[in-house]
Amino acid sequence: MSKQALTLLKRRSSKGLFTKEAMATTVAEFSISKSWESDRQGPVRWLLSHVLRHKIYIIGVFIGAFGNGIGAGLVPLYIGQGFNVIVNAGDVSALGWIALTLIGTQIIRGLLMLGRNLCSEIIGQRVERDTRDELYLSLIGKSMSFHDNHTTGDLMARATNDVREINLMFNPGVNLVIGSIFFLIAPFFLVPSIHPQLLLTPTL
Repeated sequence: MSKQALTLLKRRSSKGLFTKEAMATTVAEFSISKSWESDRQGPVRWLLSHVLRHKIYIIGVFIGAFGNGIGAGLVPLYIGQGFNVIVNAGDVSALGWIALTLIGTQIIRGLLMLGRNLCSEIIGQRVERDTRDELYLSLIGKSMSFHDNHTTGDLMARATNDVREINLMFNPGVNLVIGSIFFLIAPFFLVPSIHPQLLLTPTL
């Protein structure tokens, strides 16, 4: 090795170009920093780490589902009150107020359903975006031998169709499941207004 080469190596070494930290930064072709890291200790924990970043929208889904269940139960309740008013008192004005109240509750129910579906769609779209971004970053860091051993079509299918299925799992999948659960829970809040003893009916 010539004296000029030795001198050049000494200069670079003195500048820290051959330290462990410098070598670690130059090995990777791409250096992309993320503000957060997903939990990869298991598939469920990995998925939850993505979903729980959107807590405000999760709350919106539950509020909308609860409002939908209560609103659906109010329809037969107010219709029954309307029949009672006509049969017992014949008060048409009271019947009008019941009708307006019923219309108002269903408008609110519709808005809550819209908000619930919107929150569910936002969660699904953002989880799809974040998981696809994580997959792309993972593929960038893979070695050439990895890409040689996997077909391009298989990798693209995972980046498009497989990630899209995660979106569909939340909307309409989880959205419908949560809605169905609250349809089972809502009657327990409405039945006491008819007669408290009806709460014991499921135990018979």
